[in-house]
Amino acid sequence: MKKNNVKTIALIGAGYSGTVTAINLLRLAHGLDAPFRLVLIDTAASYGKGLAYSTQDDNLVLNVPTGNMSAFPDKPDDFLEFCNGMDTSLVPGSFVFRRVYGEYLETRLREAIADNPDTLVALQDFVIAITQRDAGYILKLRDGDPLEADIVVLAFGHFPPRPLAEILGGNASGLDLPKDTCLDNPWDIRALDRLPVDKDVLIVGTGHTAIDTLFRLVSCSSLRKIYLVSRHGHTPNGHRKAGEFVKMPLLTQEVEKTVRAVLDEKPTIRALFSSIRKLAQRYAALQINWRDVISSLRQITPEIWQKLPAGERARFLRHVVHHWDVMRHRLAPVAIRRLDGLMAAGLVEIIAGRVIQLRATPGGKDISASIKLRGSDQRRELVIGSVINCSGPSYDIRRIHNPLLRQLADEGTLHQDEARIGFAVDENYRCSTAPNLYYIGPMLKARYWEAIAVPELRVHALKLAKLLLERIAQV
Repeated sequence: MKKNNVKTIALIGAGYSGTVTAINLLRLAHGLDAPFRLVLIDTAASYGKGLAYSTQDDNLVLNVPTGNMSAFPDKPDDFLEFCNGMDTSLVPGSFVFRRVYGEYLETRLREAIADNPDTLVALQDFVIAITQRDAGYILKLRDGDPLEADIVVLAFGHFPPRPLAEILGGNASGLDLPKDTCLDNPWDIRALDRLPVDKDVLIVGTGHTAIDTLFRLVSCSSLRKIYLVSRHGHTPNGHRKAGEFVKMPLLTQEVEKTVRAVLDEKPTIRALFSSIRKLAQRYAALQINWRDVISSLRQITPEIWQKLPAGERARFLRHVVHHWDVMRHRLAPVAIRRLDGLMAAGLVEIIAGRVIQLRATPGGKDISASIKLRGSDQRRELVIGSVINCSGPSYDIRRIHNPLLRQLADEGTLHQDEARIGFAVDENYRCSTAPNLYYIGPMLKARYWEAIAVPELRVHALKLAKLLLERIAQV
């Protein structure tokens, strides 16, 4: 594409972060003295849904209540109003299908494009390399002609888990298992549906992706048992029922004041969590739910993360993060009830341990899994028909197989953070010393920790859009 006098912003990735950034750019573009062209690039045929919300499977519901899922911090009831257009009985504490949220994002993007019909260009393609030229960039596309851009925004979402072969110490060629029985991509729904319906399944991981995968599997067949294994065997806690959500500003103020005092006096994980535990216990005696204490930390979590010394962050990641995740990232009430019912019926079993070996059974038709149980030298042996890797997204640049990411990392344009949980970015989302190159998405976790859910990402998307519009007038 030939660049003209109109400046071009290339936004790579049309999942949640890229789409909401694009919508904000279009919303704020009215009356702008410096017109621009926005090129939104993604391999998906429909923009807006991304990995998280592209499902048509109504086994999957949002894990955040409707009242806190607006894509816009300045319009907090936007998603609730969208849902009420379909069902007036829904309230802020309701949990709806993820499919509905995907439709919401698609709708808001279409509306923004209709209001700015000549601004956005949608490209269904894949960027394999970026080359800096003068003050701008040349984007090499897999299928189309090179694209010139003045500003580039990387909107990478979650990357697939590390392959099981790597986790178990195997070689790069993978594990010697029966064909199509080891799935390293838990989001490949077609592959999940092709698994034998009469053979047991082992899921490596017990977090949200594992629970989503479990629900998909049991909806297809009740003839098999599903095993979920992780080092600690912890599954997410559940939210309270709709109607039990309350805003408690005085509690929030006390929690924030207490935590800030601890950080000023002794910024250690031990001191921090000791104070949080005491607060939860004191409020529990007053019939106040522990969830309110955890939720009160949400606004200052980036501040906490940034004030902790590097050694304390590492200690948190080694010893505490699994406890934090199950308290902080909760399941919808209907999901936790369903999980409990499946376990009570014996269709699902949670194992605390570590998979140490996967091998084909004699005859090569099934898999023998050896699991070292937590806290003992005992091993549990399972015979299963398939194994699914739900060990969590990969945040380590060294282990992610993406040509653009590899190029930017190898040439030093994109940097890994010290803890290897995301990208090193500054307060304006710039991810390198290269000019006019930005990042938005879950890899912001490295700087803010809280950066993978809608309530935080929507704030970053709006802030970035404003920064880009200021910048476009200068380039």
